Amino acid sequence: MRQLVIAGAITLAAIIAQPGSSHGGAPPDLADKSTNTSPPVRSGIYGYSGGRSDIASDPEGVVGECIWVYDAMDKSQVAKGECSERRPGNFRVVLRPGRYVVHGPGGNQKVEIKQGEWVKISSIVRLPLGP
Repeated sequence: MRQLVIAGAITLAAIIAQPGSSHGGAPPDLADKSTNTSPPVRSGIYGYSGGRSDIASDPEGVVGECIWVYDAMDKSQVAKGECSERRPGNFRVVLRPGRYVVHGPGGNQKVEIKQGEWVKISSIVRLPLGP
């Protein structure tokens, strides 16, 4: 029985350590230790995505897909950001250096990412008060 428990723990550790597995926290480039010879990407965007009404003191964050990144021509989606239930509205998307158009609740924004740079994005839509 003890050997079965040890084998299960080793298997679980191997699954968690697999390259490309997503467990939150570190961006995929930092967790990927595969045989890829290109250097890891250490740049991208981060920030907040949500909505605010005139009577609210703080914006409400989005949960789930919350930001979308398109190429410089705004034609093809190249990445998306996820906002978790633990930190609604907060996202981080790893991107290679270049120009992009970021789509979010607050509209579209053009950004230029440089090597090793993280650009802060705030995409907050103003919500109507109601009838």
